[in-house]
Amino acid sequence: MRIHLSVRKRAFTVLGNEVLRDRRLSFTARGILAFLLSLPDGAREDVRTLADKNPGLGRRGVAKAVEELIELGYYVRRTVRDEESGQVRTETYVFDTPQPPGTPLPAPAGTGGARAGQAGTFPKGKKNPEEVPPTRPGASTPARHAGEPTPIGGDAGRAAALLTRIGAAEPKLALGEADALALAPLAAPWLERGLPELEIRSLLADGLPPRVHSPRALLADRLVRKLPAPRIRRDAAAPAAPLVECAECRDPLPRGRDADVCSSCAEALRGGPVLAWVNG
Repeated sequence: MRIHLSVRKRAFTVLGNEVLRDRRLSFTARGILAFLLSLPDGAREDVRTLADKNPGLGRRGVAKAVEELIELGYYVRRTVRDEESGQVRTETYVFDTPQPPGTPLPAPAGTGGARAGQAGTFPKGKKNPEEVPPTRPGASTPARHAGEPTPIGGDAGRAAALLTRIGAAEPKLALGEADALALAPLAAPWLERGLPELEIRSLLADGLPPRVHSPRALLADRLVRKLPAPRIRRDAAAPAAPLVECAECRDPLPRGRDADVCSSCAEALRGGPVLAWVNG
Protein backbone atom coordinates (compact mmCIF):
# COMPACT_ATOMS: atom_id res chain seq x y z
CA MET A 1 0.00 0.00 0.00
CA ARG A 2 1.40 3.38 -1.03
CA ILE A 3 0.37 6.41 1.03
CA HIS A 4 0.22 9.87 -0.55
CA LEU A 5 -0.23 12.99 1.61
CA SER A 6 -0.82 16.45 0.12
CA VAL A 7 0.99 19.48 1.49
CA ARG A 8 -1.63 21.82 2.94
CA LYS A 9 -1.28 25.44 4.04
CA ARG A 10 -4.81 25.97 5.41
CA ALA A 11 -7.92 24.08 6.52
CA PHE A 12 -6.24 21.04 8.04
CA THR A 13 -6.09 19.29 11.44
CA VAL A 14 -3.00 17.81 13.10
CA LEU A 15 -3.56 14.60 15.06
CA GLY A 16 -1.06 12.26 16.64
CA ASN A 17 -0.78 8.76 15.24
CA GLU A 18 -1.32 7.37 18.73
CA VAL A 19 -4.84 8.81 18.58
CA LEU A 20 -5.74 7.52 15.11
CA ARG A 21 -4.21 4.11 15.92
CA ASP A 22 -5.68 3.69 19.40
CA ARG A 23 -6.88 0.08 19.16
CA ARG A 24 -9.07 0.50 22.22
CA LEU A 25 -11.38 2.56 20.00
CA SER A 26 -13.44 1.24 17.13
CA PHE A 27 -12.91 2.75 13.69
CA THR A 28 -16.24 4.51 14.10
CA ALA A 29 -15.12 6.13 17.35
CA ARG A 30 -11.81 7.18 15.83
CA GLY A 31 -13.62 8.75 12.86
CA ILE A 32 -16.03 10.66 15.10
CA LEU A 33 -13.14 11.85 17.26
CA ALA A 34 -11.19 13.07 14.21
CA PHE A 35 -14.30 14.88 12.93
CA LEU A 36 -14.96 16.58 16.27
CA LEU A 37 -11.34 17.69 16.61
CA SER A 38 -11.51 19.27 13.13
CA LEU A 39 -14.34 21.60 14.21
CA PRO A 40 -13.73 25.12 15.49
CA ASP A 41 -13.87 25.82 19.21
CA GLY A 42 -17.46 26.47 20.25
CA ALA A 43 -19.09 24.17 17.66
CA ARG A 44 -22.30 22.44 18.74
CA GLU A 45 -22.44 18.71 18.05
CA ASP A 46 -24.19 15.88 19.87
CA VAL A 47 -25.35 12.33 19.18
CA ARG A 48 -28.43 13.57 17.29
CA THR A 49 -26.59 15.95 14.96
CA LEU A 50 -23.80 13.43 14.35
CA ALA A 51 -26.34 10.75 13.46
CA ASP A 52 -28.16 13.14 11.10
CA LYS A 53 -24.89 13.69 9.24
CA ASN A 54 -24.31 9.92 8.92
CA PRO A 55 -27.72 8.25 8.44
CA GLY A 56 -26.13 4.88 7.71
CA LEU A 57 -24.74 4.66 11.23
CA GLY A 58 -27.81 5.75 13.18
CA ARG A 59 -28.10 7.23 16.64
CA ARG A 60 -27.41 3.91 18.34
CA GLY A 61 -24.12 3.46 16.52
CA VAL A 62 -23.10 7.06 17.18
CA ALA A 63 -24.05 6.80 20.85
CA LYS A 64 -22.00 3.61 21.21
CA ALA A 65 -18.95 5.26 19.64
CA VAL A 66 -19.31 8.33 21.85
CA GLU A 67 -19.50 6.08 24.92
CA GLU A 68 -16.15 4.60 23.88
CA LEU A 69 -14.67 8.09 23.74
CA ILE A 70 -16.16 8.95 27.15
CA GLU A 71 -14.83 5.76 28.73
CA LEU A 72 -11.25 6.51 27.60
CA GLY A 73 -11.37 10.24 28.43
CA TYR A 74 -11.40 11.68 24.91
CA TYR A 75 -14.93 13.05 25.36
CA VAL A 76 -15.95 14.65 28.67
CA ARG A 77 -19.29 16.09 29.75
CA ARG A 78 -19.75 18.42 32.71
CA THR A 79 -22.96 19.84 34.16
CA VAL A 80 -22.62 23.36 35.56
CA ARG A 81 -24.98 25.91 37.09
CA ASP A 82 -24.68 29.57 36.22
CA GLU A 83 -24.13 31.57 39.44
CA GLU A 84 -26.14 34.57 38.26
CA SER A 85 -29.07 33.07 36.31
CA GLY A 86 -29.24 29.72 38.11
CA GLN A 87 -29.62 27.90 34.78
CA VAL A 88 -28.07 24.46 34.40
CA ARG A 89 -26.23 23.56 31.23
CA THR A 90 -24.00 20.76 29.97
CA GLU A 91 -20.54 21.60 28.72
CA THR A 92 -18.72 19.19 26.41
CA TYR A 93 -14.95 18.89 26.03
CA VAL A 94 -13.13 16.93 23.32
CA PHE A 95 -9.42 16.14 23.75
CA ASP A 96 -6.77 14.74 21.42
CA THR A 97 -5.20 12.89 24.36
CA PRO A 98 -7.10 10.76 26.91
CA GLN A 99 -7.86 12.56 30.18
CA PRO A 100 -7.60 10.49 33.38
CA PRO A 101 -10.69 10.55 35.64
CA GLY A 102 -10.76 13.54 37.96
CA THR A 103 -8.54 15.73 35.76
CA PRO A 104 -9.50 19.43 36.21
CA LEU A 105 -11.20 20.74 33.11
CA PRO A 106 -10.22 24.05 31.47
CA ALA A 107 -12.06 27.10 32.77
CA PRO A 108 -14.46 28.83 30.34
CA ALA A 109 -12.73 31.46 28.26
CA GLY A 110 -13.46 35.04 29.29
CA THR A 111 -13.19 38.40 27.55
CA GLY A 112 -11.48 41.64 28.40
CA GLY A 113 -8.13 42.24 30.02
CA ALA A 114 -6.72 39.56 32.28
CA ARG A 115 -6.34 40.33 35.96
CA ALA A 116 -4.46 38.43 38.64
CA GLY A 117 -6.47 35.58 40.10
CA GLN A 118 -9.39 35.98 37.65
CA ALA A 119 -8.06 34.57 34.41
CA GLY A 120 -10.57 32.38 32.60
CA THR A 121 -13.67 33.77 34.30
CA PHE A 122 -16.69 35.26 32.61
CA PRO A 123 -16.83 39.07 32.58
CA LYS A 124 -19.09 40.66 35.16
CA GLY A 125 -20.26 44.16 35.95
CA LYS A 126 -21.71 46.74 33.59
CA LYS A 127 -22.64 45.48 30.16
CA ASN A 128 -22.26 48.85 28.47
CA PRO A 129 -19.01 50.67 29.35
CA GLU A 130 -18.83 54.41 29.25
CA GLU A 131 -18.60 55.94 25.82
CA VAL A 132 -15.15 56.85 24.61
CA PRO A 133 -14.86 60.66 24.23
CA PRO A 134 -14.45 61.88 20.66
CA THR A 135 -10.95 62.34 19.39
CA ARG A 136 -9.69 65.91 19.65
CA PRO A 137 -8.46 67.64 16.50
CA GLY A 138 -4.81 66.87 15.99
CA ALA A 139 -4.83 63.84 18.27
CA SER A 140 -3.28 60.62 17.02
CA THR A 141 -5.56 57.95 15.62
CA PRO A 142 -5.97 55.01 18.04
CA ALA A 143 -4.34 51.76 17.01
CA ARG A 144 -6.55 49.22 15.30
CA HIS A 145 -7.32 46.16 17.41
CA ALA A 146 -6.68 42.66 16.17
CA GLY A 147 -9.61 41.19 14.28
CA GLU A 148 -11.03 44.53 13.14
CA PRO A 149 -11.53 44.79 9.34
CA THR A 150 -8.87 46.74 7.51
CA PRO A 151 -10.30 49.82 5.79
CA ILE A 152 -9.97 49.38 2.03
CA GLY A 153 -10.73 52.01 -0.57
CA GLY A 154 -10.50 52.65 -4.29
CA ASP A 155 -10.60 49.98 -6.99
CA ALA A 156 -9.06 47.38 -4.67
CA GLY A 157 -11.84 47.97 -2.15
CA ARG A 158 -14.57 47.60 -4.79
CA ALA A 159 -12.97 44.42 -6.13
CA ALA A 160 -12.52 42.93 -2.65
CA ALA A 161 -16.11 43.79 -1.76
CA LEU A 162 -17.28 42.08 -4.95
CA LEU A 163 -15.43 38.88 -4.05
CA THR A 164 -16.86 39.02 -0.53
CA ARG A 165 -20.42 39.31 -1.87
CA ILE A 166 -19.83 36.38 -4.22
CA GLY A 167 -18.61 34.31 -1.26
CA ALA A 168 -21.72 35.27 0.70
CA ALA A 169 -23.94 34.07 -2.17
CA GLU A 170 -21.86 30.89 -2.75
CA PRO A 171 -20.40 29.54 0.54
CA LYS A 172 -17.90 27.37 -1.34
CA LEU A 173 -16.16 30.57 -2.47
CA ALA A 174 -16.20 32.34 0.91
CA LEU A 175 -12.98 34.30 1.48
CA GLY A 176 -11.38 35.92 4.47
CA GLU A 177 -10.43 39.58 4.47
CA ALA A 178 -6.77 38.89 3.63
CA ASP A 179 -7.65 36.52 0.76
CA ALA A 180 -10.21 38.94 -0.73
CA LEU A 181 -7.69 41.77 -0.64
CA ALA A 182 -4.98 39.57 -2.18
CA LEU A 183 -7.27 38.65 -5.10
CA ALA A 184 -8.51 42.22 -5.60
CA PRO A 185 -5.94 43.01 -8.36
CA LEU A 186 -7.25 40.03 -10.36
CA ALA A 187 -10.89 41.04 -9.86
CA ALA A 188 -10.37 44.73 -10.72
CA PRO A 189 -10.23 44.15 -14.54
CA TRP A 190 -13.67 42.53 -14.37
CA LEU A 191 -15.10 45.74 -12.94
CA GLU A 192 -13.15 47.92 -15.37
CA ARG A 193 -14.76 46.09 -18.30
CA GLY A 194 -18.21 47.00 -17.07
CA LEU A 195 -19.47 43.46 -16.42
CA PRO A 196 -22.65 43.24 -14.32
CA GLU A 197 -22.15 41.64 -10.92
CA LEU A 198 -24.67 38.86 -11.65
CA GLU A 199 -22.74 37.92 -14.77
CA ILE A 200 -19.43 37.94 -12.86
CA ARG A 201 -20.95 35.73 -10.16
CA SER A 202 -22.27 33.31 -12.78
CA LEU A 203 -18.91 33.03 -14.55
CA LEU A 204 -16.99 32.48 -11.31
CA ALA A 205 -19.43 30.29 -9.38
CA ASP A 206 -21.02 28.05 -12.02
CA GLY A 207 -19.78 24.48 -12.31
CA LEU A 208 -18.01 24.27 -8.95
CA PRO A 209 -16.69 20.89 -7.80
CA PRO A 210 -18.56 19.11 -4.99
CA ARG A 211 -15.89 20.24 -2.52
CA VAL A 212 -13.63 23.27 -2.78
CA HIS A 213 -10.48 22.86 -0.71
CA SER A 214 -9.02 26.30 -1.48
CA PRO A 215 -11.48 29.02 -2.54
CA ARG A 216 -8.61 31.45 -3.00
CA ALA A 217 -6.71 29.19 -5.43
CA LEU A 218 -9.86 28.33 -7.39
CA LEU A 219 -10.91 31.98 -7.72
CA ALA A 220 -7.39 33.05 -8.70
CA ASP A 221 -7.48 30.54 -11.57
CA ARG A 222 -10.97 31.52 -12.75
CA LEU A 223 -10.36 35.26 -12.47
CA VAL A 224 -7.50 34.92 -14.95
CA ARG A 225 -8.81 32.15 -17.18
CA LYS A 226 -12.43 33.30 -17.54
CA LEU A 227 -11.84 37.05 -17.93
CA PRO A 228 -14.08 38.10 -20.87
CA ALA A 229 -12.77 40.22 -23.73
CA PRO A 230 -13.26 43.99 -23.44
CA ARG A 231 -16.66 45.18 -24.54
CA ILE A 232 -17.47 48.33 -26.46
CA ARG A 233 -19.48 50.67 -24.30
CA ARG A 234 -22.19 52.58 -26.12
CA ASP A 235 -23.74 55.75 -24.84
CA ALA A 236 -27.49 55.22 -24.64
CA ALA A 237 -28.08 58.94 -25.22
CA ALA A 238 -25.92 59.08 -28.36
CA PRO A 239 -27.84 59.25 -31.69
CA ALA A 240 -27.93 56.11 -33.78
CA ALA A 241 -25.63 55.87 -36.77
CA PRO A 242 -27.33 56.93 -40.07
CA LEU A 243 -28.50 54.23 -42.45
CA VAL A 244 -26.45 53.58 -45.57
CA GLU A 245 -28.14 54.70 -48.81
CA CYS A 246 -28.37 52.78 -52.06
CA ALA A 247 -25.78 54.01 -54.55
CA GLU A 248 -28.38 54.02 -57.36
CA CYS A 249 -31.75 55.14 -56.01
CA ARG A 250 -30.56 56.66 -52.72
CA ASP A 251 -33.11 54.70 -50.71
CA PRO A 252 -31.92 53.69 -47.24
CA LEU A 253 -30.61 50.16 -46.97
CA PRO A 254 -31.57 47.86 -44.05
CA ARG A 255 -29.30 48.30 -41.03
CA GLY A 256 -26.35 45.98 -41.11
CA ARG A 257 -26.46 45.34 -44.84
CA ASP A 258 -23.07 45.30 -46.55
CA ALA A 259 -24.19 45.72 -50.19
CA ASP A 260 -23.91 49.11 -51.93
CA VAL A 261 -27.25 48.89 -53.74
CA CYS A 262 -30.74 47.76 -52.77
CA SER A 263 -32.25 44.53 -54.05
CA SER A 264 -34.36 46.29 -56.70
CA CYS A 265 -31.42 48.16 -58.18
CA ALA A 266 -29.29 45.03 -58.03
CA GLU A 267 -31.93 43.14 -60.02
CA ALA A 268 -32.14 45.94 -62.58
CA LEU A 269 -28.37 46.02 -62.99
CA ARG A 270 -28.38 42.28 -63.71
CA GLY A 271 -31.04 42.78 -66.44
CA GLY A 272 -33.81 40.98 -64.59
CA PRO A 273 -37.44 42.01 -64.23
CA VAL A 274 -38.18 45.01 -62.12
CA LEU A 275 -41.50 45.23 -60.25
CA ALA A 276 -42.78 48.69 -59.53
CA TRP A 277 -45.89 50.00 -57.94
CA VAL A 278 -47.94 52.26 -60.18
CA ASN A 279 -50.52 54.54 -58.62
CA GLY A 280 -53.57 54.06 -60.66
